[in-house]
Amino acid sequence: MTELRNADVLAQRLAEAGCRHAFGMPGGEVLTLVDALAKAGIQFHLVKHENAAGFMAEGVWHRTGAPGIMLATLGPGAMNGVNAVANAHQDRVPLIVLTGAVDAEEAETYTHQVLDHQAVFAPITKATFRLAQGAVATVADKALAIAEEGRAGPVHIDVPISLAAATAPNAPGPHRATASPVAPAVGTALDEARTWLAAAKRPLMVIGIDALRERAGTELRGFCERFGVPFITTYKAKGLIDERHPLCLGAAGLSPKADAILTPLIDSADLILSV
Repeated sequence: MTELRNADVLAQRLAEAGCRHAFGMPGGEVLTLVDALAKAGIQFHLVKHENAAGFMAEGVWHRTGAPGIMLATLGPGAMNGVNAVANAHQDRVPLIVLTGAVDAEEAETYTHQVLDHQAVFAPITKATFRLAQGAVATVADKALAIAEEGRAGPVHIDVPISLAAATAPNAPGPHRATASPVAPAVGTALDEARTWLAAAKRPLMVIGIDALRERAGTELRGFCERFGVPFITTYKAKGLIDERHPLCLGAAGLSPKADAILTPLIDSADLILSV
């Protein structure tokens, strides 16, 4: 049986989550990761700047539904991707940010391009981890779960050089259980909402980014058609339902001219469904 490196374990967990593309600029600190990603079936795409890598990874998520992967080497390389990571945090994009790092003991004496990646990424990610021997599979599963569950967003994983190349334990560990889908609870609150909808004369639906993430366009269009509810989208949710649909009022939140038209419609609605 071929021994797996820690980088292989990480890459395999990402591949099992549906990831097939990674974007970035290589450096000596991440070459093992690039090799592991390729062996796991994740194609590495060379870019000219780490910000481009982050936005391209976001595009892959929009297209495939699998988390995007941005790869950067230590120090300036990682910092070049900050804008894309912050954007992913604001736009709720499940982005896995992999950065190479020198080993802890080496960081005490080797200062070239060395900085605290976790301190930089902590405010603009949902979580930040540093891989440790024996916990690679656990960290990978936690990162994927945190990135995708609830309000989606980027998660950072710092990968020390020697740990990436070190042999992984024979048993990486069990997979983390997938969260159960959330469904409306039967009870008085749901009954009350149905009563509001039945009594509404000017209902209005506002469709946002979470509906885009759930790819709920077909269901929402059917709901609006069944109950005769016109809808507005945020700009991030544009296109989820064809804007030529007779119930579509347009997108709000970016154009003052459009908002001047749509705001009175929102103000006059007697029921607003925020999705």
